[in-house]
Amino acid sequence: MSEKLTLTLNNHIINKAKKYAKQRHVSLSKLVEFYFSSLTSSKQTIQDSLPPITNELSGLLEDIAILNDKDSIADALIEKYL
Repeated sequence: MSEKLTLTLNNHIINKAKKYAKQRHVSLSKLVEFYFSSLTSSKQTIQDSLPPITNELSGLLEDIAILNDKDSIADALIEKYL
């Protein structure tokens, strides 16, 4: 079943998308449908698509509270001189 969808996009993007669709002999509607389908049906997570080294490092800082730089500097100076 198909349903009509209205999108508001920049004219430049629309023209480029129309040319892209025409070159591939597919309608713009079908192109958008393929794109949405690929976005919603992908079983691959973001972490699965990361390079191995990045994937290993991701999440290392989740439990560490990120402090304001000024607070960190002030704490370091207080600890050093007091």
